[in-house]
Amino acid sequence: KAITATIMGMIQSLNQVLNHSFSIQGIKWRLEALRTGRQFAEVVMLNTLVYQVEQIFLVHGDTGIVLEHVVAEGAMIQDPDLVSGMLTAIQDFVRDSFSTDGESESDGDLDTLRIGSNRSVWVEKGEHAFLAAVIRGNPPMELRTFYREIIEDLHLKAGSALAAFDGNTQPFALFRETLNSGLRFKEREDSQQISPVVWLIVALMVAAAVALPAYWGYRVNQASQEWKGRLEKIRDQKGVLVVSVERDDGVYRLNGLKDPLVEDPLTVLASENRSDIRARWQPFYSLDPAFVFQRAQTLLNPPPGVTLSLDRNTLIAKGKADQAWIDTFDIRATAIPGIDAANGDTLVNTDRIALSTAVNTLTALKIYFENNSTELIPGQTQKLSRLIETIRDVNRLMVILNLSVQITIVGHTDSSGTEKYNMKLSRERAETIYAFVKSRSMSYGFINTLGVGTQVRLKEETREEDRQFNRAVSFRANVLSANQGTPLNRRALQDPHPKPDGS
Repeated sequence: KAITATIMGMIQSLNQVLNHSFSIQGIKWRLEALRTGRQFAEVVMLNTLVYQVEQIFLVHGDTGIVLEHVVAEGAMIQDPDLVSGMLTAIQDFVRDSFSTDGESESDGDLDTLRIGSNRSVWVEKGEHAFLAAVIRGNPPMELRTFYREIIEDLHLKAGSALAAFDGNTQPFALFRETLNSGLRFKEREDSQQISPVVWLIVALMVAAAVALPAYWGYRVNQASQEWKGRLEKIRDQKGVLVVSVERDDGVYRLNGLKDPLVEDPLTVLASENRSDIRARWQPFYSLDPAFVFQRAQTLLNPPPGVTLSLDRNTLIAKGKADQAWIDTFDIRATAIPGIDAANGDTLVNTDRIALSTAVNTLTALKIYFENNSTELIPGQTQKLSRLIETIRDVNRLMVILNLSVQITIVGHTDSSGTEKYNMKLSRERAETIYAFVKSRSMSYGFINTLGVGTQVRLKEETREEDRQFNRAVSFRANVLSANQGTPLNRRALQDPHPKPDGS
């Protein structure tokens, strides 16, 4: 009974130690303990241990006194002396009851005591003392040999003390470490084959544990590279400057500068690639040559005959343009960001060409008169209309060009008549045309008259028909700068049909 109580105490202690186990296997064992009525620790030991030595007693053979006692860690024990007494009594009972004649004294000794199906007590007897080991499970026979060596070693070292034992157990405390070396145990090696399904599940879990972070990292890196590619497309555009990029709740927020000539910088991306981008652009003028040139084309609006080109920071204009466009070219061009100078030296002034054409038309015009008269010959009306139109062109162009043109109406006669008479007649013919011009409300401040008689002949009179060519008026035009001639009449440019000035 004492041995049983000792063993039960150890089971209770082990139950407390293992009570915190909540593994899957532990839960299964707890269910088994509930089903069988065993304590949980006992079920655990039955399933995990091959054997365990829980206590070792060193008992004096003659007196039954416990000389030394060691216990496995955590084991609950009863009074060792009580256990020793019971073992001695059982030993004597077995020797007395089962010894036969002819057997030595040692042949009748008890060497094994079985308790239940899983506990035993091994006894190794020496000359003056015996060793009793309380064991759970199925220990190997090598363990008995080890205990036999221990008891023999004890007798070798302390045989005299054991033979002369007087009840003092203190000298035998030296053998505690030796006895502790006998508190051995061996856990069961689980030879149960694991199901291939379990291995497959474990393999899949391991693969998932490795693959998911790798895949997540790959996706994160891929998204990062894809965003960098989109951002580079936006940044690579001329006239676009990305200042900052922020990511907020899955949306990229861009802040930057954009030239007014650039439409939406996000249009370089496919529609599905810009749905997660929000951009705020502030205007700025890009100094990229392409934008500078495009801005110059838009702002200067060159006439069809003019071509522009950009050489470094100088804008060059070539071709034909009127005076008004030429006058503002330099000022407007250098006001454009990115243009430091303007060069229009090779521009052809179309207003100057027009003035030259008008002057040539005027000086080529001849109006003919009747013989010895200030009356026009038939067919001169169209010439008079052309005269008025040409003078108006000259007046308009000299205002535009800031020039002064002096027109002289020159009267001529043929060689018939006296010189004095011819001079008078030629002046009258010039004044007749002047009066006609004046009657058409034309500006006449830059027009004068001159009679030259026969001094300036329009054609040599070798035949009678040649005389008619000298009965005429011709026109001279002298182009001067504005400060050299008569002040310009700008009203004529504004109103082609003003009222007579009363002169």
